[in-house]
Amino acid sequence: MVSRNLLQVMLIGCVLIGLRLNAVLGQAAAPCGVVDAIDYPIEPLVAGYDDFGLFRRRFGGNHTAIDVAFDRWGDPVRAAARGRVTYADPEGWDTEKGVVIVAHTFPDGDIYYSLYGHMEETDSAIFPAVGTCVERGEIIGAVGWPSRGRPHLHYEIRDFLPNDGGPGYVSGNPLEEGWYNPLDFTAVWRARFNPAFLGTVTAQTPASLPPIQLESGAYGVASGDVITVLSPPDRVLWRIQTSGNIISLASLPGDRIAAYTESGQAVVVQDGRFAAVWQVDTGGLPFRVLGETLVFPQPDGELIAYDSSGTPLWRRIGSPGAEHVFFQMNAAQTQVGWAVQDAQGVSWRVVNPDGQLAADLRLTAAPLAVAAPDGSWMLLDGNELKRQQTDRIDTLMTVAPAPGTGSLLAADSGGGTYVFLDDAERTLMALDASGQTRWRVNYPREVGEVPPLLAAGSGCLLYALDGDGMLNVFDGADGSLVNQIALYAGGRRVRNPAARLLLVDSAEQVYAATGYLTLMLLDGRKLGGPTCSE
Repeated sequence: MVSRNLLQVMLIGCVLIGLRLNAVLGQAAAPCGVVDAIDYPIEPLVAGYDDFGLFRRRFGGNHTAIDVAFDRWGDPVRAAARGRVTYADPEGWDTEKGVVIVAHTFPDGDIYYSLYGHMEETDSAIFPAVGTCVERGEIIGAVGWPSRGRPHLHYEIRDFLPNDGGPGYVSGNPLEEGWYNPLDFTAVWRARFNPAFLGTVTAQTPASLPPIQLESGAYGVASGDVITVLSPPDRVLWRIQTSGNIISLASLPGDRIAAYTESGQAVVVQDGRFAAVWQVDTGGLPFRVLGETLVFPQPDGELIAYDSSGTPLWRRIGSPGAEHVFFQMNAAQTQVGWAVQDAQGVSWRVVNPDGQLAADLRLTAAPLAVAAPDGSWMLLDGNELKRQQTDRIDTLMTVAPAPGTGSLLAADSGGGTYVFLDDAERTLMALDASGQTRWRVNYPREVGEVPPLLAAGSGCLLYALDGDGMLNVFDGADGSLVNQIALYAGGRRVRNPAARLLLVDSAEQVYAATGYLTLMLLDGRKLGGPTCSE
C-alpha cells in the first residue's frame, strides 16, 4: 500500500509536471513570442474613467470593454502587447467600423485576446493581416467614428472568441463570462512582471470590505450582501447571500467566516452553508474576533461577546450616552483595544478574550491607536504620542504640527513607530522604541480626501497604499522613497477605498488590495531592492 506521505509527494510531482508541461506547450504554441510587457493601446487615458461593466439602456446590456480616446478621430492605435493577429476587418462592425483582435500568450501559458473596436484605416495606420505577428506598440489601426457615437476606441480583453468581434454588451457580469477589466488586467500583469510578485487573487465583483484569508489559503470577499470564497488566483469555491449588506467580515478557525450585516444579523458560515445565525444591535459598528470569540460593540459604550454558535459569553457594561471612538483587535487576535467617550472624558481599555480588562486608563481625547508586535499599544492622544503597556501609559513625545483628521499610525516588529500627520506638509515620520524621531519627510504624493494605509514589517521598509491604488515603499532607515507599484483601484463609479487592505507578515510578504477586484501578494524584500536584501 502506498503511504499517505508518498502519495502526497506523487500528487505534488504530477501537479508540478503538469504546470511545467502547460508552460512549455504554451510557449511552443506562441509563434509570435511570449508577452513580457503590456501597455494601453492609446495614451493618455482619462483619469478615473472606467465604463467596463456599465449598463447602457440604449444597447441593452453591460459593457464588455473600456471606451478610450474620445474625440481623437484618426489617432493611431497600438498593440497592447506582442501577439498574433486572429481577426482584422475594417467593416467588422459594419457602420460601427472595424475590429482587430490579437492573441497573446502570457508566461503562465494562458492565452488572452485583446480587441480593438470602432477602428478605421488611414494612410499610416493599416490593419495587420490575420496570422501576422505584431509587437507591443506597433500601430494596428486608427481611432474611428462609429455611427452611434463620438469617435473613440472600444478596448476589450477576454479569454475566448479569437476571431469574432463579439457583442460589445452582455446581459450578465462580463467578468463571469470571459471578459476582464482591461485596466485591472493591465495593472495585475505589470505587477506580475515585477520580480517581487508572489501571487494574486481576483474576484468577479468589486469588494465592499477588505478581503480576509482563511486557514486553507483561500480568501473571503464581501460584495454587498454576498460572501464569495476564492481559491487563488480566481477560482470560486462557494458563494452565499446574507440578509443585508455586509458591514463586517472576519475569518474563524476551520475555514469559517463570521459576518455582520446592516440588518443586525450575525452569521457564521462554512463551505457555503450557515453554521449559526443570530441578531445583535451594534448601531452599525463592526465586530472584532478574538480566536473563537466574537466581540460586538453595543449602544451606550457596552461590549457583548458571543461564541461562534451565537451563545452569549460575557458583557462589559458602558454608561448612558457613551460612544465608541476606537475599537480594534491586535494582529494576534489576543486583545481588543477599546476607547469610549462619555461625560467624564475618554476611557482607554484593553480587553482579553475572556472579557477581563488588561488595562483601564484615561485619555484626553479620542485616540488613534495601533497594536505593536510586543503586545503594547501605541496611542495618538490629541497631539501626544503614548505607549500603553499593561496598566500604565507613558507619553513619548508631543507631535507637531497637530495631526489632521486623516492621521495614521503603524508599528514594526523592532519597536519602531510611524506617524502620518495629515498636515499641510503631509508629514511622515519615524520614531524609535524610546520615542525619539529617526526621520521626518514629506509624503511624496497628494492624498486627497482618502489618507493612505500604513504598514511595516521588520522595520527595514515602510509601506503606504494610497486611495488610487499606488503602493509606495519607503526605506525604513531614512524615509526615502525606494519603489512604487501602481495597482488598479477601480474607476470613479466603483472605487471603494474603505475596502483596501495592507498587511505585512513576519516574512516581509506584503498583502495589498486596492478596494476593487484584486489582492496582490508581493515580496517586500525584493520591492526594497538592496535596501532590504537578506
